[in-house]
Amino acid sequence: MPPKSFESRARELASAFAAKDYERCSHLLPPLKVTLSQLNILVPLDSSDLSLVTIARDILEIGALTAIFLRDDLLFSRYIAQLSPFYAMKDKIQPPSANERKLIALRLLLLLSKNDIAEFHTELETLEDEADKDIYIRYPVMLERWLMEGSYDKVWKATTQRSEVPAEEFAIFADILVDTIRSEIATCSEKAYPSLPLMNAKHLLFFTEDKDLLEFIEQRGWTVKDGRIYFPQESTDSLETGLPMENVIENTLGYARELETIV
Repeated sequence: MPPKSFESRARELASAFAAKDYERCSHLLPPLKVTLSQLNILVPLDSSDLSLVTIARDILEIGALTAIFLRDDLLFSRYIAQLSPFYAMKDKIQPPSANERKLIALRLLLLLSKNDIAEFHTELETLEDEADKDIYIRYPVMLERWLMEGSYDKVWKATTQRSEVPAEEFAIFADILVDTIRSEIATCSEKAYPSLPLMNAKHLLFFTEDKDLLEFIEQRGWTVKDGRIYFPQESTDSLETGLPMENVIENTLGYARELETIV
């Protein structure tokens, strides 16, 4: 049987999470996980006490969600790995998790934001037909399809307009994905053009503030002269990217034509 202090700390954790006190959650979680390990419930077995298994699952889910709000994607991935055996025996655990599909979808979104397309599809294959049925899982799947098409304007809208995001946690990883999109467009622009007008590049890279664009230019090592950005010229046969180069450049050219920016 778990000590009474364990039950009270579990309730305190749930209360802190409901109050969005994520720093408090981060302090409460480690001792709770130690107790779960001492109870041999951190990795559940068929013979485990199912009431304890349910409590352990809920604790680990709070840990995963807390990691997102603290913007610790490495810790989030660890919690998802720890939750995997719990989800494998979900038919035995009651009540069912209200967060399982959300967390799986967030894992997919994180993989997408890291441009880990291979692992994204590996995990997606285990979900069978849920990609089109579940509101959470449908979101990263939709984004991935648009990325493969080079439809960055659709991805931008779906990640930056909060009404398009299925839950607030997704907005955090979506911000990482926006940075990935910018990096892809910037890399392909470097290969496609010797230079671009400064203000047009601002629109092309989805920046709203000049200072953010200038900071990005400095990070990329670009040169600004007479209102134009000049890209470093390198002899490169192909791009090191998880996205098809032809699609990306074609889409970049499409943006340029629509904005009448390439002169």
